[in-house]
Amino acid sequence: MLRLLRSYRRYLWFAIPLGIVLLLTVREAFDPFLILYIRNVVSPGPDPLELVLNDRIALRLYNDTRPHIGKIAALQKGLVLVVDGQALIEEGYGFGLPLVSDGELVHNSRHAEIMAVDAQTVVKRYSMDVADRWSQFLRVKYLDVPSLGTVVVTYTVETSTTLRIDVDFSEMHVDWQAAYLMNEQGAVAFPIYEDSAGVQRHGDDIGIWHADDDPFGCWITEIHSLADEAVTTGVRFCVETEPGRLRYVGRERYNQYNWVRIYMLSWSGIDIEIDTPIERYSYTIHIETLD
Repeated sequence: MLRLLRSYRRYLWFAIPLGIVLLLTVREAFDPFLILYIRNVVSPGPDPLELVLNDRIALRLYNDTRPHIGKIAALQKGLVLVVDGQALIEEGYGFGLPLVSDGELVHNSRHAEIMAVDAQTVVKRYSMDVADRWSQFLRVKYLDVPSLGTVVVTYTVETSTTLRIDVDFSEMHVDWQAAYLMNEQGAVAFPIYEDSAGVQRHGDDIGIWHADDDPFGCWITEIHSLADEAVTTGVRFCVETEPGRLRYVGRERYNQYNWVRIYMLSWSGIDIEIDTPIERYSYTIHIETLD
């Protein structure tokens, strides 16, 4: 009997780790993370397209889901802000990333194509082929679905500090109810929000989502006090829309822990709501250094 118990215990030492590995393998098949990370280290994908605003600021556009960070590691990103050679997107969606709601679920993009028109203009065609739902078995959140259609986004550098974003919904295959244009970079890089009146607040005071219709707002890299005067240094990005357009301002920075892995949530953004189906929409992003 004792010998049998010892054999059973040895079996558990192998069976439990093996079971965990099998569960993680199944999860990776539906919601990859480690696979993407390893693939990027061993064999990085093609170089991104790049828009240069000035000698310090550039914007990168990937055809795959890089950078592979956090919960959205396997989802497409918009433009990645790069300052002095350092990407500041962290876990953000980037600039000009479309989400589309069919009235029940919001749909993201897993697959996309990119194209350079010229030195000032690049285009990304997002296939809306991932449904965002509540976490399911093995904490799988994003479900691959037949594509609802394609959203075509054109990014154009107009000046050394101005970017125009044109969004074309005309290639959607279904009747959609609403869309969201995500404009997010990293929460560590951009902790301070400034509204159109020049009032500045820390992102912790705003929270994850704050709805407003202010047509102009900015996220700033740093703020400090000097002789009782607020002084900003570094970089800021500002999103400009028409008056009355609903936007969601927010910042999120923390880690989530579960048995699968650690998720980093780290973004500051100004996300635009398109509450009525339209074919095209355009808006402007201003990016500038402040030192």
